[in-house]
Amino acid sequence: MDKDLKKVVVLLAHPNMEKSQANKALIDAINDIEEVAVYNLYEMPADDVFNMDAWSRIISHATAVIYQFPFYWMSAPSLLKQWQDRIFTHLAKTPAVAGKPLMVATTTGSEFDAYRSGGRNGFTVDELLRPYQAGAVHGGMMWQTPFVVYGMGTPDAERNIAKGVDLYKKKVVAFVGEDKTEDVW
Repeated sequence: MDKDLKKVVVLLAHPNMEKSQANKALIDAINDIEEVAVYNLYEMPADDVFNMDAWSRIISHATAVIYQFPFYWMSAPSLLKQWQDRIFTHLAKTPAVAGKPLMVATTTGSEFDAYRSGGRNGFTVDELLRPYQAGAVHGGMMWQTPFVVYGMGTPDAERNIAKGVDLYKKKVVAFVGEDKTEDVW
């Protein structure tokens, strides 16, 4: 499970990657980056998902953590919450996470304008992700601006995915520290 202990740990929480378009494309874009380990919580045996010793090693070695998921009812699929409750709750009390960046990478069915004050959903994605930010701050992590690919349920989905893939790869490469020439934040 340790995947040779990489710099960037991506906790992917997608219950149906076979049918995913956007999250699959995002993962495909970063799979070839040597210092990135992707853990799809929904494809792991439960014993591994909740193995405190393994996660302590993995997160302690990492320099950045990314939670990646489709935005389900203004949050992540439930297994990420369970992982937070059982693993992150413990890690937040240790030096394992302190000072490390935490970024949420998510995809939405609705377009960007739906996530505005007065928009169809009534709140920005930043506002809706506040509990993740609070958890990061509580654990001493450095909260990063969420990475969002909007509009998977719109006619612009393919264009949005293509643009998102390029930007996501640049952000992840910046976390690895391989790209010193371009500030993608």
